[in-house]
Amino acid sequence: MNQVRFKALLIRDKEFLKSLFDSESAAKSKNILSFASDSKLNTLIIFLHYVSNGHIKMKKEHFDALEQKHSKLIRRETESKAALKRLLNSERKNKLNVLFKVKRFNRTSGT
Repeated sequence: MNQVRFKALLIRDKEFLKSLFDSESAAKSKNILSFASDSKLNTLIIFLHYVSNGHIKMKKEHFDALEQKHSKLIRRETESKAALKRLLNSERKNKLNVLFKVKRFNRTSGT
């Protein structure tokens, strides 16, 4: 995916991503994900793919919330373009199962 198209997705889904980031509990995060549209889930999967592969840089305290094992999970599920495409085209249940396994980004004080 090119940068212009990805930027458009981030802008389109910025409120969803912000609400997920700002969620105070795992239960609230799960609820937000459960009611998200497939296109929003796809944006999140692509975003996590780029973060876990180092294409998007994040503040250290935010990236640390994505533990190594969860980063490996995303990398494994999206290791190649074909694997990423397979996940993006998979059933909603499969997408949610992968995303529920990823530790949510916790807000830290002062950010």
